Amino acid sequence: MKKFTLVLLVCLITIASLNLSGCGKGGETTPPTNNNSEETTPPTSGESLLIPADKARDAGDWELPIVANPGDFGIQDKVKLSELLANPDVKAVVIDFWATWCEPCKEEMPYLEKIYQDYKDKGLAMLVITVDSSPQLENEIKKDVEELGVTYPIPWDMESEVKLFYGIGAIPVTYLIDKNGKIRLEHSGFTLPEGEEFIEELRQAVEELVSQ
Repeated sequence: MKKFTLVLLVCLITIASLNLSGCGKGGETTPPTNNNSEETTPPTSGESLLIPADKARDAGDWELPIVANPGDFGIQDKVKLSELLANPDVKAVVIDFWATWCEPCKEEMPYLEKIYQDYKDKGLAMLVITVDSSPQLENEIKKDVEELGVTYPIPWDMESEVKLFYGIGAIPVTYLIDKNGKIRLEHSGFTLPEGEEFIEELRQAVEELVSQ
């Protein structure tokens, strides 16, 4: 009986830890999709964090409506990735996926906002895409955006077409895209304190791209 109780406790702790790192549709936890099959070694000090351009996959092209925070880099009621990258003021784009039911996503978003504020004037665009699937959630999306205090544009992938295009399972997922439309950094999930390490890596990678 004691052995059974111990096994059950370990299982519950494991489930709880997964729930903090990433969310599946409807709030269920699913393993984040790793689109790079090769294992990577953390870079040493001074080494580039970016995926080499000749090994980076293409970000493709898509268009989504904007549900909140239009204005920056000419983004109004919709955004098309190829047009955003063609903007001479844009040197790099961060794309992130979130939803109103995903607590790890919302925990990450203020950290992304800080990077956006620090690098927007240097050429960083940011699109934090909601994958909420019901039009009835529009007010809740806007409420979350306001309460989180984020200012970057919020596209709406209501049908999850862009999410599926990238082969994403759990969210949040973050991509850093260069001027040529190549995905130079990928990351799945967010939980503290490990998430702060990723944010620092993202900051360094953004700095490298906008300085080129």
